[in-house]
Amino acid sequence: METNPDFNKYMDRYFNFAGQWESPSKCGLKVIHRKDGKTLAIATEIYRQNPGTPVTEWCAPLATLIMKELDCLPDQFIFIEHTPDLRSKLAFYDETFDLVTFDVDGHNLVNPKWSRLSPDLVDGMMEA
Repeated sequence: METNPDFNKYMDRYFNFAGQWESPSKCGLKVIHRKDGKTLAIATEIYRQNPGTPVTEWCAPLATLIMKELDCLPDQFIFIEHTPDLRSKLAFYDETFDLVTFDVDGHNLVNPKWSRLSPDLVDGMMEA
């Protein structure tokens, strides 16, 4: 089972962040500035390459950090959580994409809600 995903069309760089208890953490990141003015960020869980907090467990603070670093407003920011295919026989290791929406509290994103997306839909969102 491959547990270190490669750069691909959903991940073109690493993003370091302070996770839970300020632990050094890392995810894959792809940022797309869409034609409609919105910014799409895809955060990829990188498993063994991440020494700290997983993306899912730190989703709202991570999305807030990325949004602020991109100088983006919450209503112009789209966040997708990506878990790559680990080529396992176990279904929970299949590739998934989730659109994560948030409530806004001041300048922070809070209360994440996940909605499963198909790869085709994500590809379309990347081209919009």
